[in-house]
Amino acid sequence: MRWVFLLPFLLSAWALEVRLSGTLVFDLFPQAVVVERFPEPQGLVVVYRYSQAEAIFRHHDADLRRRGWVRVKYEVKRGEWKAEYRKGKAKAKLSVKDKKGRVEVRLKEGD
Repeated sequence: MRWVFLLPFLLSAWALEVRLSGTLVFDLFPQAVVVERFPEPQGLVVVYRYSQAEAIFRHHDADLRRRGWVRVKYEVKRGEWKAEYRKGKAKAKLSVKDKKGRVEVRLKEGD
């Protein structure tokens, strides 16, 4: 009977993880509200309502590296963070853009 009370917490924790493929999985940023989430070819776009884009980049970057991805390229421009990763032969790209109160995260697998 105790597990019934834990069910909402288990479901919410499960919903924070997004699987793009067998090799590419990442956790959503828990402090921000997701306002949009849609697939694109070989990837996913997530839009958060949040004012600190760099914090979101750091979260996703750390999550990917914790999962065994190695960052091979890193670039910062005004309001945009980009990184490329490798895991064996697999490749992934992360892009985080500050859109004034919204943060767009684009994660793609492959070239």
